[in-house]
Amino acid sequence: MRDKRRYVVYLLLFLFLSIYSLDRAMMGVVGSTIAKEMRIGPVALGYLFSSYLWLYALTLLPAGAITDKVGARRMSMIAAGGWSVFQGLGGFASSLVFLLVTRLGLGVFESAANPCAHSAIREWTPRTERGFVTAIWYAGTNAGPALGTPLVAWLTTVYGWRSSFFVTGVLGLVWVMVWTAAYYPPDQAGWLTQAERSKILAERDSAPKIESGAAVGYRGLLTETPTLWGLALTQGCINYTSYFFLAWLPGFLQSSYHLTVLQAGEYTAIPFALSIFLSIALSFVCDRMLSPQALRDGMRRYAVALGALLSAAIVLTPYVGSVELATVVLTIALTFNTFAQSMNFALANDRLRSPADVGRTYAFFTLGGISFGIAGPIVTGYLVAATGDFKVALVLCGTLSIVATIAVCTLTRRPMGEPRTALGARA
Repeated sequence: MRDKRRYVVYLLLFLFLSIYSLDRAMMGVVGSTIAKEMRIGPVALGYLFSSYLWLYALTLLPAGAITDKVGARRMSMIAAGGWSVFQGLGGFASSLVFLLVTRLGLGVFESAANPCAHSAIREWTPRTERGFVTAIWYAGTNAGPALGTPLVAWLTTVYGWRSSFFVTGVLGLVWVMVWTAAYYPPDQAGWLTQAERSKILAERDSAPKIESGAAVGYRGLLTETPTLWGLALTQGCINYTSYFFLAWLPGFLQSSYHLTVLQAGEYTAIPFALSIFLSIALSFVCDRMLSPQALRDGMRRYAVALGALLSAAIVLTPYVGSVELATVVLTIALTFNTFAQSMNFALANDRLRSPADVGRTYAFFTLGGISFGIAGPIVTGYLVAATGDFKVALVLCGTLSIVATIAVCTLTRRPMGEPRTALGARA
């Protein structure tokens, strides 16, 4: 392990996304309790679930450009510190409006998370480990709910829903302190061995040296190929289902199987927990099967397509009968949804030729994903209110998964950010 010290950074990135995801997902656990106290229905609850994404969407593109300028270390500190403060403030909410404001603030600071994380991954990861490391990072999306929802359910049951906001806010601030002490670019991290530092610097980008040149900016990324549009559309379609899991899964289990808040929290944790290990294992196998040249040529898109297609299994959930069988189907769907998303994140880095555009790429990529994420909880709320159950909502999740399969196979064939000596950097 002497030359595996870079895994400290990978662990910190995993925890970064775990806390980020827990802060989002906990509303699904405490939502029914808040709804009773504040007397709000499923449609209003759907708006509350998605509210943190409203300003998140507006601030994504500036956050990506700023991350490219100031770097992953500083921007991650600002982002996690800011969203943790707003998360903690949620515990003081005495009205729906106050709670809504704290969720909006959460979204503003969370908008920098993906650009920060992928700038760090590009900076620290040898290319042939990129899919595996991205899967470790993205597993935090499920680890937060898997480990956190039972904790939040217990805190809500024993101490009231406000305590869960206070505890999760403090967790984020503790992470900021550890990150500040430990994270530096690999050429500045004194705790690395020289052999490992040399490996990272030599292998983190196997592209020709010319590709480390100036940024092409948003204009170049979006007008020269359809690839970033395809990546963003794919992410949006897959993300729609993941936001169902994050926002509505506890409520689905409660209403469909007549579970208590605590029981729903426990059953929610199972697919999230299992999908962590299964998706990482799938990503490890994918990295071993694809050569550096295959990765450079964008062959990872077929892994994204496979994961998206199999995640459509979620449509079977209402028809399996028992909560135990439903949990099996949900685990399969969530595992492949998680695998598809982590591979799509890695595919974006594979397809990008200008490292100076990492923040911008992931800002727009994430904008595509959360555009569907904003709609997901709200549309689900309307569909549940109109039909009285979740069947139509789940069919929509499956349909969008199939759209993602088609989009990634057809729209991501060309690389982004090809260097052009005649042009300078563009904002």
